[in-house]
Amino acid sequence: MRQTILAVLSLSAMAALLTGCGGDMVLLNSKGPVAQGQSDLMMTAIYLMLLVVIPSAIMALWFGWKYRASNKDADYKPTWAHSTAIEIVVWGIPVIIIGILAWLTWWGSHKYDPYRPVESDKAPLTVQVIAEQFKWIFIYPEQNIATVNEMRFPEKTPVTLRLTSNFTMNSFFIPALSGQIYAMAGMQTHLNFLADETSPAEGYRGFSSNYSGYGFSQMRFRAHSVTDAQFAEWVAAVKSGNGASVNPNAVQKAVLDQTEFAALRDGNRSKHQIEAMVVNAQTPEEKAAAEALKPYPTKPHPVTYYSSVEPKLFESVINRYMSNYHGADHSATAGHEAAASDAHANVEHATAASVEE
Repeated sequence: MRQTILAVLSLSAMAALLTGCGGDMVLLNSKGPVAQGQSDLMMTAIYLMLLVVIPSAIMALWFGWKYRASNKDADYKPTWAHSTAIEIVVWGIPVIIIGILAWLTWWGSHKYDPYRPVESDKAPLTVQVIAEQFKWIFIYPEQNIATVNEMRFPEKTPVTLRLTSNFTMNSFFIPALSGQIYAMAGMQTHLNFLADETSPAEGYRGFSSNYSGYGFSQMRFRAHSVTDAQFAEWVAAVKSGNGASVNPNAVQKAVLDQTEFAALRDGNRSKHQIEAMVVNAQTPEEKAAAEALKPYPTKPHPVTYYSSVEPKLFESVINRYMSNYHGADHSATAGHEAAASDAHANVEHATAASVEE
């Protein structure tokens, strides 16, 4: 009993340290309708489940106290075997709760489908996202600019993301604004969200929530929700090669083309892997090859701005992994894939709308 009490107190103290003393409660303090809806859905499910957990915990303590050996007034029924009332309660209430949870899950999966566009009077901002080797690349096709490890967008404006990966599968996540969604090589996924207000100066946290290797912890970026005027100013500054005037810590470059894109992949192995390869090399050639490898970065790639982007760079990344079409000309299929993807999003939207009706 003493060990149980100590364990409960330890967990309580840890929870207090993680939440009350500077912990990040962003999942319960969302800044957009999508994340807020998902947060409300999660809390509703927790409250429903507590309808079983709390009474069970109370009864476990009460029964132990009431029927203790020293309580001579408690009823003693050694032949008791069945109670219809108890059976109805212990089976009926959980069945009802599970039924409500099932309905909430079905409704929420349509209402907060990541492919479903956010309803707004404003036209959405489209951003193409590429999960590169331990960094995030954001391409703005309408503005013809690109960034690394930073995303900016106007407040109260729907943002439509098109995501893919140029290496292993990853998971894109901005907890304050939306749920996570996977980015996979050779595929395109969608994510829609909206920010209700401008972000703090440091922006909202964004990161990869799917382990992808030694540099996984460096896949962090900042998402800045700004006013329409600030967004226009930032776009103009980046296009003119003066993005550092908005973010002094950013690196400004000219064109994000295939050559520059390939150069963004830095590192071949972890530092420990390279050291092991050097030690285990059997020949001078193997040792030289191992020593020539570059280690994965130990800190996030610096924020980088590009004043222009090579056309169809995003589509070329997807087509690179289309194994069924090696050697084919994908220029015609890129548009078809984008149209098919948009059509799928429209179908999902229509389905969700019909569900609500």
